[in-house]
Amino acid sequence: MIGYRPRSVSALAFALVSIAIGYSPAFAEPIRERSLAPDHGALAGPPVMAIVSINEQRISLYDAQGNAMRARTSSGASGYETPVGIYSILQKNKDHYSNVYDDAAMPFMQRITWSGVALHEGQLPGYPASHGCVRLPGTYAEQIFPLTKIGMRVIVARDNVAPVDISHPLLMKPSPVSTLVVATPTAYEVEDRIEKGPRPFLPDLSKWPERQAEMTELQSVVEEKNAAAELTKAPVQDLKELVADQTKQRAAAVKVMRAAEKLKAKADEKSATAGRELTYATDPARAKPLETAKAKAQASVLSATERLEKAIAAVQAATSERARLKAERSERAAERAKQTAVAAVARVERDLIAFNLPARYKKQQVAAEKANAASAVAAQKLSVATANLQSADASLKDAEQQLATAVATMDAATRAATEARRKTLPVSVFISLKSQRLYIRQGHEPVIDVPVMISEPDRPIGTYVFTAVDYAQGGNDLRWTAVSLARRPGGAVARLSSKSRQMDDSGSEPFHTDSAAATAALDRLVIPDEVKDRIQASMWPGSSLIVSDEPLHKETNNATDFVVLISGELQGGIKRRPKPAPVRQFYDNPSMFDQDYDVVYDRYGRKMRIQRKKTFFNWW
Repeated sequence: MIGYRPRSVSALAFALVSIAIGYSPAFAEPIRERSLAPDHGALAGPPVMAIVSINEQRISLYDAQGNAMRARTSSGASGYETPVGIYSILQKNKDHYSNVYDDAAMPFMQRITWSGVALHEGQLPGYPASHGCVRLPGTYAEQIFPLTKIGMRVIVARDNVAPVDISHPLLMKPSPVSTLVVATPTAYEVEDRIEKGPRPFLPDLSKWPERQAEMTELQSVVEEKNAAAELTKAPVQDLKELVADQTKQRAAAVKVMRAAEKLKAKADEKSATAGRELTYATDPARAKPLETAKAKAQASVLSATERLEKAIAAVQAATSERARLKAERSERAAERAKQTAVAAVARVERDLIAFNLPARYKKQQVAAEKANAASAVAAQKLSVATANLQSADASLKDAEQQLATAVATMDAATRAATEARRKTLPVSVFISLKSQRLYIRQGHEPVIDVPVMISEPDRPIGTYVFTAVDYAQGGNDLRWTAVSLARRPGGAVARLSSKSRQMDDSGSEPFHTDSAAATAALDRLVIPDEVKDRIQASMWPGSSLIVSDEPLHKETNNATDFVVLISGELQGGIKRRPKPAPVRQFYDNPSMFDQDYDVVYDRYGRKMRIQRKKTFFNWW
């Protein structure tokens, strides 16, 4: 054992050095292969739809010719299942962070519901693991991000289904082109599309010059209508400012009038009080007590005089000294009573004279005159304020009428521009067996909502998405495809519900939609002619017809295309959107042969790169 150890160490060192310097092709080849980017397939034209399979945990991005770019995915985990249904891309953001789950990174995010379900780059453990979103491989998410556009259909199906070509009289045709010239299809250039990609909803017409010319003409009309609508905005803004100014002036006039009203009310109250005081002061009735007192005093004088005369007579008639003395005392008492009565008469007469003098109520008279003058001034101010308010009301009313006229003109111009723009947008039609109605949307806005005839309304019709993917017959017809959301018959695909069954990049071949069943579903529908005529002019590639047993989902609102969820399927990804508890770190590509960095996801799901520790092989 002592002599054997050096030989074993030498052999091990030689083997390690050989591996480090690439001595063995058997070890070097896997390193080279792993450094290559994954092959997800290629498209020959712009993508027209994306189909996500929950069972297969895969996504397929299809172009009009049926070519596909495929990749594995990770959909919603148990309790947060990605709902099976029909969506469209609503928003794109290369560097997005979740506003629901702790600011988690969601690179190359493509939103399909405003409640938070999206396609984005993320960790792929090989089984459903997200909170409702569809996670994509990093290279795949980056590759398809510049290719897709707002409004592109996204179908989340239970099984791995593929679109199939279909033809049916109900699938509407476009308006005929003026000249039938065979168009030469042009190559699909990714670089051109990245730099000159069409705005949202605009169909790709690079292969059809006549239709492109038609679109260009319609766009010129849109530009004219938009310019005309834009010209109506400045007068509206000016009139809004005028109305705002007139409103302020009226408010100021109202304030002045309210102050004048308060001032006049106060002056009127003071004038009334002074008038009452003057009236009280000059009231003749107030002299009656004095006159009564005078009459009483005069009566007392007469009575005292009579007593005095009797007393004098008694003194003269007295025969004895005693009788004379008594009579003299009575005379003196009567004299005093008469003097008192005369003094009372004189006092009352002085009071009556003073009562009738103007100086007594001069103060009240002056106060009444001042109060009346103040009331007159307040009335004049109120009259002026009222006139100013009436003038302000008239000016404001005139400005509001002008603004209403300008707004009506702007609204009409805006509606004309909107209607012109709608003619350039693909149309989306949804027919619901549940509600027995036909809905139409363009540019993510509702256009039509009418009843529709469906034969055998008590029998399920299924859920199908019919998409106009390209022109045919020189641009006078459309090629349609059909996708069914029905479960694959026979249970050929088992449900992926556990971490034990992980999918690799190869996956399984998708099965094609049953065109006979899709045709049978169309046979049961009757679309009114007036609806056909109205939408025929907007039958561009990208238009779609959705037929379903289901009603519109509540996610179908402003700035969305139709959102249809399949009943009976788990919908935790929409029903539950709470913030998750912190989770452990997950590592991608732990192999030491990859790069010098490990890709990790922190507790919030944000992507990070951590440099590996130096190993023995880093020195070679």
